[in-house]
Amino acid sequence: MKYLVLLGDGMADYPLEELGGRTPLQAAATPAMDAAAQQGVSALFCPIPEGMSPGSDVGNLSMFGYNPRECYTGRAPLEAANQGIELASDEVVFRCNLVTLDNGVMASFTADHISSPEGAPLIDALNSGMADLPVRFHPGVGYRHLAVLTTNGASVEDLTRIACEPPHNISDQPIKNYLPTGNGQELLETIMKRSQQILGDHPVNRSRIEAGKSPATSVWLWGQGSSPRLPHYAERFGLSGAVISAVDLVKGIGRCAGLQVIDVPGATGYLDTNYAGKVSAALAALEEVDFVYLHVEAPDETAHEGRADLKIQAIEDFDRAVVAPCLAYATGRDDARVLIAPDHVTAISTRTHAGGPVPFALCGAGVTPNGATTYSEVEAARFGVAFPEGYMLTPYMLQAPEITLAAEDAHTRCDI
Repeated sequence: MKYLVLLGDGMADYPLEELGGRTPLQAAATPAMDAAAQQGVSALFCPIPEGMSPGSDVGNLSMFGYNPRECYTGRAPLEAANQGIELASDEVVFRCNLVTLDNGVMASFTADHISSPEGAPLIDALNSGMADLPVRFHPGVGYRHLAVLTTNGASVEDLTRIACEPPHNISDQPIKNYLPTGNGQELLETIMKRSQQILGDHPVNRSRIEAGKSPATSVWLWGQGSSPRLPHYAERFGLSGAVISAVDLVKGIGRCAGLQVIDVPGATGYLDTNYAGKVSAALAALEEVDFVYLHVEAPDETAHEGRADLKIQAIEDFDRAVVAPCLAYATGRDDARVLIAPDHVTAISTRTHAGGPVPFALCGAGVTPNGATTYSEVEAARFGVAFPEGYMLTPYMLQAPEITLAAEDAHTRCDI
């Protein structure tokens, strides 16, 4: 059997007045996802466990079939795993955004989507300018980088417990109420303030200003933790697999799960990503492996911008360029299943993540249609919350010989 998970990051949302009371999924033209729902089953599931932060780290762990309550150690360690960064016993890794601060306000948590070639020399400058501090920066993709801190008198536990607000939660808000708090916060504040001095007049930022783009004026540290330990897919399910994504977080989960990570040229994590290249890589991989997890970041990024029009575009691009060819692949054979889902809500109204139930569609071999007519939050709600513990959804797809899911089955399909 061949298995495809197609993850539209942050694709779910709430009804919007500007869309006539519809969600972006309802407003978007999604013939391929609608067809998947019609050919298979659709319902709701909860990828974010109650009481946990609704981040892509937690949501994607659930979508890979891991219980975040048992294995979550932070976002940055998953990204570090993809970069091959090994942490010493006295080190903690933090996610390090390049951001734009304007008079103490978080003007852009992406530094206006700064590119990887622009970000790399800024990271080099931070390393040179902070050689006297117990921190080492590692370049990532776009605005997403990492900082490894040595405890330096504090403890690993102290650093991991510092309260650090994700920068995408405070867009257009003063940062003074969201600075790190806890034992060891002084080091983080020193690093962030020093970064502003180093980046202020950097040639990369001068060029960006001349081009009418926002400069990267500071780093923002968050999402810290120590190394995770995940059982491999080969051990859990007897499957080989691969992961395709533009972001280190998802690729890092894949590495921790013992899956092959496939890098696709032109995969950016935004609207301009190489959709065709990602699909081509996924379908080629399925000639060799059993399972592929294909992740698309654009719906989440556009929702963080508060742009319903761009989120609809991202959803429609995902449907046309990713779901349609993958669905055609699966329907052309009798041994394939496709699962389509988001990892959480990313709300246009608040420009940040939220927990709660989100829709999935699952079709393919051995799946009996449950009568869904479209793919959306509202249509899926007709069939209830099938997986209150969202991490059980993907194992269900991988392990159930036959899949049936009627409305009356809600809350009973979590026994695998």
